[in-house]
Amino acid sequence: MTFYEILFFYIIFWTAVVSPTPILNRRYTPKTNIFDLTIEKVTLSPDGFTRQLSTINGQYPGPTLEVNKGDRIVMRVNNQLGEPTGNLQRIFSNVLFVVRVSKRILQIEILAIHAHGMLQRGTPWFDGVPWMAQCVIPNNFEFTYNFTVPDQVGTHWYHAHETMQYVDGAFGALIIHDPDDPYKSEYDEEIIVMLNDYHHTNAQILLKQFLTPESQGVEAPPGSKCVDNAGLAKFEFVKDKKYRLRIINTSAFSAFFFSIDKHEMEVIEVEGLYTKRTKIHRLPINVAQRYSVIVTANQPTDNYIMRSEFQKKCMPDAASSLPIIKAIVHYEGAPDDSEPNDYPWSDSLTECVDLDQKTLQPLEVEKIPESTKKLKLDIAFHKNDTGVVKAFLNGSTYIPDINFPTLDKLFKHSPINETSANAYVFDKDGEVVDIYFINADDDEHPFHIHGYQFWVLGTGNGAKWHLESGLLMQLITLPDEILKMKPPKEWTELCELGER
Repeated sequence: MTFYEILFFYIIFWTAVVSPTPILNRRYTPKTNIFDLTIEKVTLSPDGFTRQLSTINGQYPGPTLEVNKGDRIVMRVNNQLGEPTGNLQRIFSNVLFVVRVSKRILQIEILAIHAHGMLQRGTPWFDGVPWMAQCVIPNNFEFTYNFTVPDQVGTHWYHAHETMQYVDGAFGALIIHDPDDPYKSEYDEEIIVMLNDYHHTNAQILLKQFLTPESQGVEAPPGSKCVDNAGLAKFEFVKDKKYRLRIINTSAFSAFFFSIDKHEMEVIEVEGLYTKRTKIHRLPINVAQRYSVIVTANQPTDNYIMRSEFQKKCMPDAASSLPIIKAIVHYEGAPDDSEPNDYPWSDSLTECVDLDQKTLQPLEVEKIPESTKKLKLDIAFHKNDTGVVKAFLNGSTYIPDINFPTLDKLFKHSPINETSANAYVFDKDGEVVDIYFINADDDEHPFHIHGYQFWVLGTGNGAKWHLESGLLMQLITLPDEILKMKPPKEWTELCELGER
């Protein structure tokens, strides 16, 4: 079995969660929501194959965190991923790193948790990105993320942000309900659908192979089996009810086309922003993207196929044999053991291209300001000095400073201009920046940006683990304003742990 065949194992993990949170139609008083999250390794069999996973509270995926707009989120994260046993050797950019904790060199499972989609305005130290926004959480240690969501709503997720830990299971949905949801009267229930390219091989093994110069095949772990009778995920519908499906792509690498046979979808939200209703049959969804769609159970009582198709042109050649992954939409009253017939939508969609931006219009008209600065970024992939293929932005591949996070450097007035930091400073209040990504090769390279909501001004033809390949840049906005902030003591102490 080749590396890529392991990378894209023949399953997507689907999660169905019917939201217990009522649709609010009254004035809401914000509250503090406390979530105790223990990150630990547990042996599970989510698809019938037994393996060790990095779990949150023993669950895969982790628990869904549900709050309301205006609430405070308190995540008390307890790292129990591993026990200290010797030297830590961690692979990133094909370099071996050593982390010092409590005057000893330990092999530990370090951790950081990122609330994906949260802007963290006023609380940048809680963004959860190691070596940039914080020092890591060591094993057998608890750290609390504490922030409010004053004006954010919608479909998000949270995940470990240290190397590939979330690929091994450390992730979950984060939903911010809106008391003023303009669509609240147009659906009866909510269902969360999480798409994930689940692997039978530990992600660190896959990452090591990915960053090996020869990039030859890696064998599946001993005893690897796919259990044929593991069954399909089932989503319960009641005829004539309307459902808001919150669809989240939590994959490491894979883009999908999502659809439900014979059921139209109406897009109403993209990553926390409401859109005008747009009817579609198939939804292209890339890594880390989130959409809300309304689906009406208006078909005859029966069983129907919910399907997720790999966008294979965005993937290595070995992905050509990957099948369509299916789940079942079961109408109440339909036979439990009836196999759904195939009624796939026949729309032709271009692979490796997002949902047509022209069809996605914000619900409230927005005026795009004129730009005051333009930044061009050339994307390139080529071998570094060790023979490993790395990603470069304007000729530089990102390498983290694992002893001195960028935000800590700012507070300590240390330089942040190392070429390998890929750091760009924006120090003018009100500046509007157009960023141009110029892709010189034939692959796709999804990007997302922390701390901002932005406008997509245009796309054109041109020529994934890519974060681990160095395809990353840091945007340092208004550093003088950052220096006026006071980070919490607990955050500062994380970095002090490594200095003892």
